Amino acid sequence: MRIFWLNTESTESPMTLLYSNNPPTRQLLFPPEIVKKIIDYLPRSSLPSLSHVSQLWYATAMPLLYKHIYIRTLPHWIALVKTLSRPHFQFGSHITSLVLKPSPKLISAQLTSYLNQTVVSNDDQLQPSTRGYVRLERVNYDLTGLEGIDTPMSDEQQQQTHENYLEIDDTEKEYEWLTLVTTDQMVSVVSQCPALEYLYISGCENVQDDVLIQLANTKRKYSDQARPLQGIWISLLRELTPMAIESLMQFEKTQFDTSRLRHLDLGYNLNMSQQSLEKLIGYWGSTLTHIRLDTVYEVSDQVVTAIATHCAKLRLLHVSRCWNVTNRSMRLLSTSCKELRYVSLAFLNQVDENGIRHLVHSLPELQWLNITGCGINPLFKPLVLESFATYRRQHALKPIHMQDGNVNLI
Repeated sequence: MRIFWLNTESTESPMTLLYSNNPPTRQLLFPPEIVKKIIDYLPRSSLPSLSHVSQLWYATAMPLLYKHIYIRTLPHWIALVKTLSRPHFQFGSHITSLVLKPSPKLISAQLTSYLNQTVVSNDDQLQPSTRGYVRLERVNYDLTGLEGIDTPMSDEQQQQTHENYLEIDDTEKEYEWLTLVTTDQMVSVVSQCPALEYLYISGCENVQDDVLIQLANTKRKYSDQARPLQGIWISLLRELTPMAIESLMQFEKTQFDTSRLRHLDLGYNLNMSQQSLEKLIGYWGSTLTHIRLDTVYEVSDQVVTAIATHCAKLRLLHVSRCWNVTNRSMRLLSTSCKELRYVSLAFLNQVDENGIRHLVHSLPELQWLNITGCGINPLFKPLVLESFATYRRQHALKPIHMQDGNVNLI
């Protein structure tokens, strides 16, 4: 999202996209219902201009502008932190989603002379992490960052990158700016967001427990404005401990009658314990549709048992590199999670063709299965996969795209 912060000092600053020390006073002869209807049909990028029409338009447009915060560059993040720290900021209670994702595609500035491309200049002072790089595309200010989180994978996408089903790649330059986000910055933002429903901060490696604890405290302090979480993506927050995520769960457990959480991504959180995972799944599991636990080494058959017991609506499950998971878990999932469509079992060396067969034979909705590095004997793998495909055809079940990447041994 574009950040429109109210700069009361200068109208010339390149970081200032709205200048409105005092909202406009001129009124148009439109009732509030008509104004709201007009604004609902216009793109998000038009909201700053509309807010200058009159006080009524300002009061209608600004809450919608701040409803979804979508950040993809360090300058925009700095602007947001500065905006929310101002005493006169009054739209924090309208924020329902905070999404931070890697920047648009970057390319080395030395290569641009060889390309017939329109690039976007970076400001080294504001974004030192991209020094020597330029962006090949601009940020799309009409997006919210939540597009496609529930979009099914089409046949054409099965061979391509799809944000719902692949892990974040922390080796790319575009990801690097997320590592510059600090705990203090994030705390100052979430302290203004009692109504937050979606929190996507995967890749912010330096963010620690204080962020989730502050979010729980903010929701508790403004409980009349608080809403239950629907999605939380905190992959690669390596310093996070179970206490932080449990504080959010405990607040929701006491404040709301039922869970509404659908997306839970705890990938690469190496401090997560088996007991904590069972607690989280025990409360949130009834509504969860997407669970990602990649490289959470404490995940075992016992945790998968909790998933099978509580997550009947589950559509996506990632347990890549959870080496304690065995064939027993596959049997449980095949009998209890009948809506599973996308499953990643990459590098589970204790899961072989006998366990995978339970999924292939028993899950009618299964469409995508990552078996890279599983325990299937490589000599017999082609025969095993062909037998799976034959079974699905004979029983009029949907075909499964088997993701089977190369395993490089060093």
